[in-house]
Amino acid sequence: MVYLIENEDIIYLEFHRKKECSYLFNFLNNNSRNCTTPLKFHIKAEYSNIKYDIKKDCSNIYSPTYEKLLQKSDNIFIYNDVLDLNMSNDIIQNYENEKWSKYTKNDEINISHYFYRGTPNKIYKTYCVQDASSFFPSEFLTKIKKLLGDKEPNQYTILKCHIKKSIEYIVESSYIFEDEIAFLVLENDLPMSFLDIKNESKTNLMIKKNTLIKIKGKLRYELIYGIPKKKSIQLDDQIVERETSYLIIFRFINKNNIEGMLAHKTRKEIIKDPKQESTCIPINVNEYSPEHLEKEYVMDVYNQIAQHFCYTRYKPWNNVENIINQEKEGNIIMDAGCGNGKNLKASSKYCFIGFDFSLYLLKTAKKRPNTDIFLANCINIPIKSNIADLCISIAVIHHLGTHESRRKAVSEMVRCTKIGGKVLIYVWAYEQKENVVGNRKFDSQDIFVPWYLQQQHLAETNADGALDDKIAYTPTKKNLLKFQRYYHVFRKEELYDLCTSIDGVQVEDFFFDNNNWAILLKKKY
Repeated sequence: MVYLIENEDIIYLEFHRKKECSYLFNFLNNNSRNCTTPLKFHIKAEYSNIKYDIKKDCSNIYSPTYEKLLQKSDNIFIYNDVLDLNMSNDIIQNYENEKWSKYTKNDEINISHYFYRGTPNKIYKTYCVQDASSFFPSEFLTKIKKLLGDKEPNQYTILKCHIKKSIEYIVESSYIFEDEIAFLVLENDLPMSFLDIKNESKTNLMIKKNTLIKIKGKLRYELIYGIPKKKSIQLDDQIVERETSYLIIFRFINKNNIEGMLAHKTRKEIIKDPKQESTCIPINVNEYSPEHLEKEYVMDVYNQIAQHFCYTRYKPWNNVENIINQEKEGNIIMDAGCGNGKNLKASSKYCFIGFDFSLYLLKTAKKRPNTDIFLANCINIPIKSNIADLCISIAVIHHLGTHESRRKAVSEMVRCTKIGGKVLIYVWAYEQKENVVGNRKFDSQDIFVPWYLQQQHLAETNADGALDDKIAYTPTKKNLLKFQRYYHVFRKEELYDLCTSIDGVQVEDFFFDNNNWAILLKKKY
């Protein structure tokens, strides 16, 4: 897409593929040194966001009527009272039921495709609810299709709009989307601003609940929307307090380009071992002492498979990394059960404290910069109270053999966390979603999970009792050794009840992430 800026010697070129953008960037900037293809004019290329300005005399007052918006074009349509209360409540309830899936961290759920609003725009087939009919009532989809000219959207975004959330102005790609977009407000009235980038004017409106706004034609790209991060709104001559609203955005992805522009997450290629068996063995924990269960089927196993484990666990989970990155620079982050330290490399601007009961996993973790690593058990943490700004425990307490020990571990993490600090805990979920990597079906909450290990990955020690770095990594399907790891998989309410039984904490967030239950606690006293 080409953007021409009036009265300026600037042309913006929008590319969907980075390779094509880089080629033209290099061609234009190197042309002065390339005599084979001289240009008539000197051109300098720079990477940039689309430039738009707002006239200084634009008002910050919001209007309850839509006349100013409708005056801009005949291709703007407004429909009032689109939904009845029951249908609106059903959609909101579906959002609240689904949000624990944690598709994003921004109080939004995408349906059919995930739309990344950054620069450049991207769409993904993952990170979203795949089927709109599984989320929206069928009567709703029929009604929306009729209002949108018998066209069915193939990308939906639902935003929970509260006073702590703002939506920035973003130019959406005409390569990805067709020239039509619609907005539907639910629950409460919502303040929205529409910025006309061509005329540098802004229209502030208070959109009434159950109102649908449809914009077609070139104005779909020239009129970009935003939502303010304000608690109070000046509505004509009065000040009104905002309430939480929900905004559904309907988009139409260009079907002719959809296959070529789907973005895919790439990851570092590594040599993979044979796929691990997904069958789990249910066990009766009463037949084992907790000490025996945790030593033989957890600690001893991880010491044996440490090197192989590090090849398969090398990257922090997205939501864990996001929560870590919300901390202030210089904060102390404690990783209870840090393993090989994959979460300790999220950022060098923090001071990390990490401990684990596996000496061999710690050998890898101690290589991380800006960290303090030591051998310890999460049931008795040898750290003074109120020291950590954030404590994380990722896939740890589900290895503990009793409810009492799991509660003791959480209590210890809370003790070590400062008042006002947070504790993030992940555990394996009994409730598993299909089509997720590593999903399994459980017949019991207490299980043995097999790990197949090639003999060359067996832990070997030198004279100091440390791991030998010289062990080669040569995958083979022969001579596999089978180890059993103990897990207690958590039901949804179990983790919540366990953590809320600890004095002095409140739940900040509770969600489902890649077949794990996760809870974020805040220490109150």
